[in-house]
Amino acid sequence: LCGLLLGTAALAHAEPQCVERYPTPAALASMFDVALATTDALDALDGVDVVLVARGGQDLSKYGLRHSHVAFLLREDDGQWRAVHLLNPCKTADSHLFREGVATFIGETSAHTDLRIGVPTPALRATLKTMLTQPAIQARALHEARYSVVAYPFSTEYQNSNQWILEVLAAALAQNEDGTLIVNRTQAQDWLKQHKYRPSTLHIGVAKRLGARFFVPNAAVTDHPAGERISGNYSVVTVESVFDFVQQQKGLQMELPIAHVAVDGITAPKP
Repeated sequence: LCGLLLGTAALAHAEPQCVERYPTPAALASMFDVALATTDALDALDGVDVVLVARGGQDLSKYGLRHSHVAFLLREDDGQWRAVHLLNPCKTADSHLFREGVATFIGETSAHTDLRIGVPTPALRATLKTMLTQPAIQARALHEARYSVVAYPFSTEYQNSNQWILEVLAAALAQNEDGTLIVNRTQAQDWLKQHKYRPSTLHIGVAKRLGARFFVPNAAVTDHPAGERISGNYSVVTVESVFDFVQQQKGLQMELPIAHVAVDGITAPKP
């Protein structure tokens, strides 16, 4: 979140979708320092093997948002922590589920934004660990490959990165609540509605909406109600709304921040 908020239509059309870039030595040092601080902090928590982790990205403070992307961190059987999350590589119209190292997940956001860690309750951790451990059939069933960065939270047409996390959490919470087995996105979204999940509202101006419509393959708004498309006030699954909902459901045991390690010249890009 939020490729749609980047630049003008002309820039979106002109820039290549995928450009190889290599972090500087200082940026790499920051990434590994923050990753080590993260795994050390998690290893110090007795019995914790699954957490939520949110990283920064663009500077979305104008929308009241601090973090842009949330993932699960899972301690696997080899003792290593790995991020499990949905990514939209190269701003295409498709997404994939990734399982990767902590430093890779954090990337250069380590230089400008603290991480936000949410530790689920023991019962929720146990269910999530089962769901996310390979082959992770139930979690994979909740993935939709058609990607939109501003996917409507109550439609199965598209999915954004934070939405997959939310729907997996919904399945785990439902199972813990009364044994309900959620195996598809329609069920997950119905449960979220019943339990009063509230998405964030982002106002996106006409120029950016038109630019996204014609030039950005990873930003579709056709799944949103007509009223949202007319007003430009879009309901979106954000990091903040995910954390707020899990707290509302009493699914978090605690939260902790992991400090960033500043690097000269690296700041959160402006949308």
